[in-house]
Amino acid sequence: IQTGLNAADAAKSPDSLVGSLTGPAARVRAEEYTIAQAAGDDKFVHTFITTSQAGVAGLTADFPRTALVVTEPAAEGEPPYLLILTQDDARSSYQMWGWARLSGRSQVPTTSTTVVGSESVSADATGLVATPQEVLDAYLDALNNPTGENGTAFADDLLRQKIASDRSIDLGGMGTMTVTAAAGSDGFKGLRTNANGALVMTTVTFSSVYRNTVARSTINVTDPAIVKMLGDNASVVGTVTATYDAMVVFSIPSASEGGQSVVVGVDRTLSKAERDDSQAPTG
Repeated sequence: IQTGLNAADAAKSPDSLVGSLTGPAARVRAEEYTIAQAAGDDKFVHTFITTSQAGVAGLTADFPRTALVVTEPAAEGEPPYLLILTQDDARSSYQMWGWARLSGRSQVPTTSTTVVGSESVSADATGLVATPQEVLDAYLDALNNPTGENGTAFADDLLRQKIASDRSIDLGGMGTMTVTAAAGSDGFKGLRTNANGALVMTTVTFSSVYRNTVARSTINVTDPAIVKMLGDNASVVGTVTATYDAMVVFSIPSASEGGQSVVVGVDRTLSKAERDDSQAPTG
């Protein structure tokens, strides 16, 4: 996986990811290449290494199989990453399905060793304080309604901070700023922990919409990545929509243990930026 990732990163070529990355990992990496090439800056491509400090494979006779890896930090002061790997069949190599930067404030629960293996977890897995689907639904409600019951139940994280930052953008009374989060289309992959809880990864997408509401007013997008994706045209004539792709890892306690599900890792990237000048205000 690291060999394929290195070759693809050097060429900024999504085609070179085939066989090493799949699912949301391949899609997000391709999106990062697009931003890096538009901006002329490689900082938009996440840097991490696949050297493992801990890992476990799914305990199952069926395919696809899931494996989980916690990496060594890429450099001093950098966080480790949690990687989700998948194997389609017995004759296929494992590929990276997703990654997330682990939060230094969150404790990642322990899993079985690779020799023993851990049970795979699906969207409707039971024996937990909530199914992975229910946890995602609650988290999306927290993102969209931060002052609601779910909003106060989940701790702050990098994704919540980004969405809150976008919502707070001041358009000087000349427009509105709305941010809406939704579930991704990639499903869930995860494994049981030693305490019979679960570590589960899924995807979230969110859109930040800049809307001009005053005729003949001047509004500009200030995020340089969005501006580059718009061809260096920062003006908001009607609407500008920035869409983001995020990979999120939840730690879900077992039903017997109880407690609150938490986000232990997240990573996001700008997937596209679109303008619609036909939405310009009139009058």
